[in-house]
Amino acid sequence: MSNMGFGMWYDGGNPSCYVAPKSDYKSPEDFKEECIAEADGYYEVGPVRERHARWFPVAPEGIDIDGGCYAFCSAGRGSFAVWVADVKEIEE
Repeated sequence: MSNMGFGMWYDGGNPSCYVAPKSDYKSPEDFKEECIAEADGYYEVGPVRERHARWFPVAPEGIDIDGGCYAFCSAGRGSFAVWVADVKEIEE
């Protein structure tokens, strides 16, 4: 069971995607609705897809953070299904 909730994930300090546990939503459409509401016109929200994530007590190689974090992984021990929607900043 994951303690992770809905949130924005970043890549190199830039917004990358919205991610949330699949079990928190009845459908991918429900997840996308929350993404669009959260984006509030600042981000274009891409298609929803399913991936897996898990808690890493020490950040995996390539993630520049001290301590633990959630990160994408292959399906397997300790992982859980998540919905993912990439975001792109809307140019003004």
